[in-house]
Amino acid sequence: MLRLTILLLAFLTAPAFAVPPDPFAHWVPHGWKLIAHKWGDLNRDGVDDVVLVTEKIDSANFKKNPEPLGPEILNLNPRRLVILLKSSDGLQEILSRDDLLPSPNEENMGCLADPIENGGGSIARGNLVIELQAWLSCGSYGVTNEKFIFRFDGARFRFVGYDHSEFSRSTGDQSEFSINYLTGKKKITTGLNAFEDSKPKIVWKNLRTKRAFFLDEMFLYCYADDPAQIDSWCQ
Repeated sequence: MLRLTILLLAFLTAPAFAVPPDPFAHWVPHGWKLIAHKWGDLNRDGVDDVVLVTEKIDSANFKKNPEPLGPEILNLNPRRLVILLKSSDGLQEILSRDDLLPSPNEENMGCLADPIENGGGSIARGNLVIELQAWLSCGSYGVTNEKFIFRFDGARFRFVGYDHSEFSRSTGDQSEFSINYLTGKKKITTGLNAFEDSKPKIVWKNLRTKRAFFLDEMFLYCYADDPAQIDSWCQ
């Protein structure tokens, strides 16, 4: 009995294991949730920085799908992209935007899958990469993939590259183009097919403008056929 009492007292007085603090708690406020985070060196100082993607949790943004196909409930909650640079003082926010990444669902396109199923933001070769995908589970066989590449330039993220591809799940036809905003060149590839051998055709073009675009001032969607968008990143 004495031995059991001693063991019990030792257990009760032993220091509890501390729960490690959440390093991102400051950037995930009440009513939001963290859905993705990626580490990597963005400013080339040898220290890993981090990209966060958060999503609001608001029941008012869950809507019944008006279409007979697709999910019964659509999640229209906004998402936030946060970029944190790490230094000796800890993590410092350098950019936060609520109007950049798409919501999980689209109210007028009930069959559209989540455009950022792959996480939305990542860090590759020291660059910030945002990937979007558009495909519908009903009404269309088309699949579109987009990749936006940004490089840290001073205190901002400069838009340096864009990759765009389209694919038909019914015919296998593919086309793609890639833009290098540092060289002002656009590479267009057509005649691809995922289901059979094909002979692609490659065409190079010069961009209409060589102005610099930055993440804090641009949007990921564009309207290339609009004459007013002559200076738009989408050329």
